[in-house]
Amino acid sequence: MEQRKLNRRDFLRLSAVAAAGAVVAACAPATPQIIEVEKEVPIEKEVVKEVPVEKVVEVEKLVEVTPKPVERVRLRFMERAHSQTALMSYPQIVDDYFETAHPEIQVDVEPAPEGWETKLVAAMIAGDAQDVFQAWPDIFYEWTERDLILDIQPYVDQNLTQEEINDYIEAQWTALVIRGIRVGMPKYIDMRLENINLDLFDEFGVEYPPKDGEWDYLDFEEMAAKLTRDRDGDGKIDTWGAHLETGGWFYWPRMFGGDIVNPDDNTDCLLDSPGSQDCFNWIYQNQWVREPNIFAQPAQVDNQWFYEAWVPELVVIAEKGLYPAQNVEKIQGKFRWDYREPPKGPVRRCSLGDADAYSIWKGTKHPEAAWELIYFLSGPIFQQKGTLEAEGTVPIRKSLMPVMIKTFREGWPEMKDVYLEVIPQMVDHGYLENVHWFKNQAEAMEIINPAMEAVFGVGEKDPSYFKEICAQVEATQK
Repeated sequence: MEQRKLNRRDFLRLSAVAAAGAVVAACAPATPQIIEVEKEVPIEKEVVKEVPVEKVVEVEKLVEVTPKPVERVRLRFMERAHSQTALMSYPQIVDDYFETAHPEIQVDVEPAPEGWETKLVAAMIAGDAQDVFQAWPDIFYEWTERDLILDIQPYVDQNLTQEEINDYIEAQWTALVIRGIRVGMPKYIDMRLENINLDLFDEFGVEYPPKDGEWDYLDFEEMAAKLTRDRDGDGKIDTWGAHLETGGWFYWPRMFGGDIVNPDDNTDCLLDSPGSQDCFNWIYQNQWVREPNIFAQPAQVDNQWFYEAWVPELVVIAEKGLYPAQNVEKIQGKFRWDYREPPKGPVRRCSLGDADAYSIWKGTKHPEAAWELIYFLSGPIFQQKGTLEAEGTVPIRKSLMPVMIKTFREGWPEMKDVYLEVIPQMVDHGYLENVHWFKNQAEAMEIINPAMEAVFGVGEKDPSYFKEICAQVEATQK
């Protein structure tokens, strides 16, 4: 109970009561007195003490961190595209698809200048060359001898599956191992085949070569004879049936069982072999002896090569590499054209499957980044976006063959009726081959090229001349 304190009023009231009680008591008989005394009894007061508690609030402090800038590796890439459109498109394609995936690498795409082969070698020797460039086996053969090309086989072993390797053309993949090193990754499919002018076939009433490739060198000769004409009526031949390529990449001797050099002994010259002599005599007869000649002589086509002879309709059948979009660009709708397989020779059929490739300079300061670039350039994305769609050449990946045919026909209406199926057809037939080289190739060709010019270029020597020079060639191989 709470202790109560008396105020003044309570005190007076109690005093009066006490006085009255005394008067009554004095008048009443004596009895025990009961006195009520109000006593203050202290009680304990419950005190609740409030103790302040410190409230701890954790506040997460956000610290803005500025990322460290990526140090970009800079690569110089020299490209030999077959069209101005490709050269203009390649930097953007590389930026969109390669640099986006590799932000640590910057690629500068540089068009190959005039005389790029000589200039590139000079730059490599001087230590200031492009990191990545494109060439083909004849060039690689000489540059590997001078130790200028990086062997990419270790990168291939580390990064490519067998399935990826199988997606390349076997002949081209094999041909890129030169002097024991793998010189590069394939660029595109290039092969020698017959380009034919359909309008002139129709004009002269000659049946087209069969699409299935079932024709031989005698059929070829017969067609060339029928297609050799005096079109303007002046009594002189102005259109010849065929135009053949001769030179260091000459594959026709193999169809006759011969060759330029023995593939099993690169010091052995085969220009004097029976097969080679049969081939050379067949060509020479139709070019220089037969009247009228049905294989064009260089002077008859103004010493021009392929397009300059074929597009002006100086020849009807012309051998050339595989550049579909370039055909469209050069012909400009002047005539209808088509592709056919090379004919079979008396022994077998073959064709040049050249192995152009993206290669790395051995002196590059960034071999890992350079590998990533050529792996990309040879991969499916660039092969479709760059090689096929921008450059208009045939992608190196076999898996892109169906896409290739569809893209050509949709992107270049002039190819709507062109027999593009000949490309996978030739690949499937498996007769694409590459150049065989002498041990000392440059020294050998210094003798062979003038001899080819003397026999097929100006006709001042007959094919027996090759027998004479074989001993000279072999003397340079010791």
